[in-house]
This record gives sequence, structure tokens and C-alpha cells, in this order.
Amino acid sequence: MPSSELHIREGGREWILHRPGDLESYWQEMTDRHFDADERLPYWVEVWPAGLRLATWLGDNSDRLAGRACLDLGCGLGLSTCAARAAGAKAVGVDYEPDALRYARINEQANGLEGIAWAVMDWRRPAFAPGQFPFICGADILYERRFTEPLAGLFAALLAPGGRIWITEPIRDVSAPAWAFFRSRGWKTRLLNCEKTSFQDMTMRVNLWEMRRR
Repeated sequence: MPSSELHIREGGREWILHRPGDLESYWQEMTDRHFDADERLPYWVEVWPAGLRLATWLGDNSDRLAGRACLDLGCGLGLSTCAARAAGAKAVGVDYEPDALRYARINEQANGLEGIAWAVMDWRRPAFAPGQFPFICGADILYERRFTEPLAGLFAALLAPGGRIWITEPIRDVSAPAWAFFRSRGWKTRLLNCEKTSFQDMTMRVNLWEMRRR
């Protein structure tokens, strides 16, 4: 597979990430056959500030994650999944795009990790046993409002009793209503912090949310 390489210093270590190119160049290579009714855009080829923030948070919580299952939604190139594994979690990375997971597997090996489970999954059809994950996380997964309801269903199905959900998301109008929606579905939401996070020429203010059942 064609590959370019990024070196990222985050969470106290350097990460190596292989990808097929940046979003603009990869987009130019794509053809109409990649699209269906979901109109999937290849956002996974980029490293986004919210992903960096989540990777740092996971690395800072190794005492909570060690030995426990953690599901990373929309894992893309696998940075946050790898961070969870490096923190000692039984990490599972899922993405809608098979190509993303091909590179995520490469990145697992490039960073000296093993034991991560990777799976193609549609959020609307969770593919794991109910209540399997003490931790569920995701970076920048609320960029379209249509994702909110299926994510609420997935959380209800897969989060273990007493579990926690961590979501990092840049401040955007489109995702602002999601938190009231989650609360209406019986979730307790808490904004843990908001930090300015940068990568290359992107700088965003990124919220870190925690969710749990009431």
C-alpha cells in the first residue's frame, strides 16, 4: 500500500503513523465507487487535534485502563487505540472504513505494540456482546448530527455497568445539541476540560467529555 509517515510527539512519547497521504491528495485519487448513500469522506487519513487530546488523556489514565477493555470508535489511523493499548488496556479499534483499519494495523506494529483487536463496524449495528466494555472512547465522532442517535444506542448496548465514556470534540455548533440529547436518554454528562490543541496548521479548542449512566 502507498504510505507516507508522520512522527507525532504526544502523551510523553513519539508515535509513528503511516497513512496513504493527506486528505487533499488522497481525495484526488478516490473514485465514485467509494461512495454510497452514506457519502463517506476519508477524514480518517488526517490526524485531528481531538485525536491527539484523546491519546494524551488515555495515556494519563493508565491506572484506570490497565487490564480492562476499551473500545475506540472511529479509530481512523489508530492513534488513540494505540495509546489505550500502550496504557495497558485490552484495546479494540473500530472504523467504518476497511482502508483505515489496514493502516491502523500497520501503525500498531510501527509503534511496537501488539494485541489490539481491529474491526470494521457500523455504529448503527454494534457487533459486540452487550455490556462488554468498561471504557468506550472516541475523538471527533459527533461532526454530523445524524450520528448522535445511533451512538446513544451503541453506548446503551455496549457499556459495562459502572463504565465510562470519554469523547473529545472540537467546539462546533453542529455537536452542541448532542449533550442534551444524551441526557434525555438517561446519561450523565460532564465536561472535564477544554484545551487548545494543535497539529501542523490546525489549532482547535477541544472539549473532553465524560459520560456514564445515571
